[in-house]
Amino acid sequence: MRYFMLILLSLFAMSGCTQQISQRNAEYKLVWQEDFNGRTIDTTSWSVIKRAPYSWSKYMSSHKSLYRVRNGYLRLYARRNKGLEPADTAQYLTGGVSTKGRRNVRLGKVEVRVRIKGAQGTWPAVWLLADGPVSTENVHYSEIDILEYLNRNDFVYQTVHSYYTLHTNTKAEHSTKAPIRTGNWNTYAAEIRENEVILSVNGEETYRYHRMEGEEGQFPYGIASYLMLDMQVGGTWVKTVDPKTFPAYMDIDWVKMYSLEQ
Repeated sequence: MRYFMLILLSLFAMSGCTQQISQRNAEYKLVWQEDFNGRTIDTTSWSVIKRAPYSWSKYMSSHKSLYRVRNGYLRLYARRNKGLEPADTAQYLTGGVSTKGRRNVRLGKVEVRVRIKGAQGTWPAVWLLADGPVSTENVHYSEIDILEYLNRNDFVYQTVHSYYTLHTNTKAEHSTKAPIRTGNWNTYAAEIRENEVILSVNGEETYRYHRMEGEEGQFPYGIASYLMLDMQVGGTWVKTVDPKTFPAYMDIDWVKMYSLEQ
């Protein structure tokens, strides 16, 4: 009986969260939608992410085999570099696109419909990065991870990062693990509001992060931020990379950006 009551309470809570999301949707205005209906990436909205000495971008490449726009979705690959780029010494190559300098969101909502085929050692992500300081040492650093998927798990990580969470109060709660339908399409969202960031999966709220007064750098969100969609490989977080499980990919069906009507 107790177990049955717990299930009912859980379903009631989920229903309440879904209803709250539905109510908030009335406050958002759709300002941009990408459906990937063409045959190439729309360069008026997207640019290919360049390689950089960060753990998430050290294998980035513009090689055409890493990008495919077909049947109404974008596919980004992580591949072994077995002759793809003979002049490139990187063992792996990954694809990624960004709306930096083209599309951004301040206060509002971002939704992305995604399907993932993982591999041991891959780390696809959908995230928002502030169009400003890229160093985590800056007190205004702002990052919202709408999803990060490790290896071949049956859940994703959803996280807010800032100078505060990374350096001032590293034990502060700022992340959650959300179960997903592995291998299926799932819709991920981040809502950026004046005093809170709300994350959800398939229309169900998964995590809420609140502003706290008097804590410098604790809530840098709400400034112009661009969207990143990228495949990643390796690093201390995912640990072992098994090349036999490659290639891996992330499919993006559509992207929607909304502004918060005030």
